[in-house]
Amino acid sequence: MTFISPWLAVAGAAAMALPILIHLFLRRRQKPIEWAAMELLRRAVQQSQRARRVERWILLVLRCLALLLVGLAIARPATVTAISMNQPVVLAVVLDDSVASRAAASSTMPGQTAFDAARTACIESIRALPSGSLVHVFTTSGSIEHTSEAVLPDRAVAMLGALEPTYEPSRVRQAVDRADDALRRMTMPGRIVLASSFSRGAIDTEAQVLPATKATLEIRDVGSDDTGTVAIVSMVQRTLGPQSTGSITVDVAVTRPSHEEARRSIPVTVTDVLTDRAATADAIFIEGSPRAVATVTLVVDPALTEHAWMATIPSDRQPADDLRAATISTVSADPVLVVDRERLDIDEGSSAQWIERALEPVAGMGLAHRRMDPSDVRPGSLKGSTSIIICRPELLDAAGWAECSAACESGALVVIVPPTDETFVEWQDPCAALLGPGVTIRRDQISHDPPRRLQPQQPTSPITQLIASELTELVAPIEVIRSVVIEGPSTTLSPILLMDDGMPMMVLATKGRGVVVMFATAPVPSWSTLATKPIFVPLVQETIRQGEVLLDAGGSVTIGVGRLPEGTTELRPIRGSASQDVSLTIDPAGVIVGDEAKPGIMQAITAQTASAGSSRTESLVALNVDPAACDPQRNDPARLAAWLNQTLTTPSSAVTATNTTQSSSSASVWLLLATALVILTETLLGRTFSVPEPKTT
Repeated sequence: MTFISPWLAVAGAAAMALPILIHLFLRRRQKPIEWAAMELLRRAVQQSQRARRVERWILLVLRCLALLLVGLAIARPATVTAISMNQPVVLAVVLDDSVASRAAASSTMPGQTAFDAARTACIESIRALPSGSLVHVFTTSGSIEHTSEAVLPDRAVAMLGALEPTYEPSRVRQAVDRADDALRRMTMPGRIVLASSFSRGAIDTEAQVLPATKATLEIRDVGSDDTGTVAIVSMVQRTLGPQSTGSITVDVAVTRPSHEEARRSIPVTVTDVLTDRAATADAIFIEGSPRAVATVTLVVDPALTEHAWMATIPSDRQPADDLRAATISTVSADPVLVVDRERLDIDEGSSAQWIERALEPVAGMGLAHRRMDPSDVRPGSLKGSTSIIICRPELLDAAGWAECSAACESGALVVIVPPTDETFVEWQDPCAALLGPGVTIRRDQISHDPPRRLQPQQPTSPITQLIASELTELVAPIEVIRSVVIEGPSTTLSPILLMDDGMPMMVLATKGRGVVVMFATAPVPSWSTLATKPIFVPLVQETIRQGEVLLDAGGSVTIGVGRLPEGTTELRPIRGSASQDVSLTIDPAGVIVGDEAKPGIMQAITAQTASAGSSRTESLVALNVDPAACDPQRNDPARLAAWLNQTLTTPSSAVTATNTTQSSSSASVWLLLATALVILTETLLGRTFSVPEPKTT
């Protein structure tokens, strides 16, 4: 018998002393007084006290036993079943081949990666198996299960030798689950070996909780003494539109380990893989900062509207996160579509009129736009539109909302402004559905007296990033007189601007490949002073420009996590991209088939069907790794130990052990039931023994 948490069993044993101490402390101490007349009565009392003493000891033992059983139950006892060393077993090896395993191994294994060390540990476990044993091979990423049936050890070793690490995040829980399921189908005794460096990228100790397994789970920790490396986490285009046709500026964000605090610079090189043009700039970490940004400007061909860029930094112990790909757009090909119905009965101007003035303050300068009546929004009418501003949502019918949703999912920016007139048309529900799950828009408009102002410190948002340095001054004079209430989870809605009561005045959400932005107040004087203040023109134009930058970022797919647009059937390598030399097949769900995906730029081929719903039949796609999944930093030892103790483990030396230990959660249940029975018995006996005792003086 063993325990998963033995210190809890010790605590339960120690708790047995409590009833004894209480008994000794409360024991009555009496001073006898000789009285001849009470001699006969004293003898009767002594006989009764002897019986009571036995009863007290019985109750004391039951109370101590109850505390001991509780301690043993929460310590999670496990049974030990002896298995002969020569008895054949089925071994399921779970090899960490995720992108985290591409990091260099510990300093005790020079020249090896974490993947190499973990594979060697798996092969050692296989070589130590008794004769007649079989092996299943699993990995923590990619296909996960590499053997449909158990194979001979030599075959398993050959399969492990042919494996290479992928660029996908680790899915250790699914791998252990699949391995345990495979062993449950076998009649022979089974054992699981999980080999990994257990770095932060390989194991998320908070999200990836290990399942309880029927078979023994043996941990092979190959170790990692790495304290972290520098990584590229994003490459974002600064601006979009006719102002940037000759050159493009991007911000490349770089992070470093939190323990590094000294000032440091990292050279960042950005290359256009189509033209081989390159530019370099330094990302400078100020003292104590874990993040730095390199601003790189690259000259481009004005005739091209789409570019493929790669950002790189000098290679370190984790090369997988030293590269970042991005597709860059130089111009917006389509004018902004303003959905509104012309009105002549209002003096203050409609929302559409104020927005059109902000889009194009001077004729021919700004962002081109055109009008569309809400009744004309029908299936296919928005195809090819990149930016859509809905100023009269109450005039859209079900078909119109369906078309807006389809356009957004296909890769369009949709901006929504609340209607300025009271209406009985329920536009709130379809609008909330467009924003995303869990979002609600209250039916009633809220009047603010006095008017609401905006918070001086606004949240960080990609929409306002270029005006962030002046945002405090720009939002100061804004007053909100009327608004609608937009509510939703933080996983769905991102605030762009907040009012002083914390309610959003402007929110951002994503849907499919598209982006949705909604104002909580209308840009007309009876609702707010927004349209008459200096912030309005840059805010509207940056909403369109940066919104389309986010659309372009939708061309980036995280390997192993992201899905490609509907209708994509193939990814082909492009000229100048050496990161990918084979075409990749895409399944109907938009998932890359196989484990061959690498970071780089690919050309997405979309099926030519009417149901594709996308305006692009061929487009560039950037394949990237998840930076968090690459982190080679060692997990905190205490947290890792707690994570491993969620299921029973045996040390690495147990490869040649003769015992197989199985976690027995049912034992805890039986112990708790026994505790309840003991407590019940103690209560009943206590009541039975509670007979008034004669008192002596």
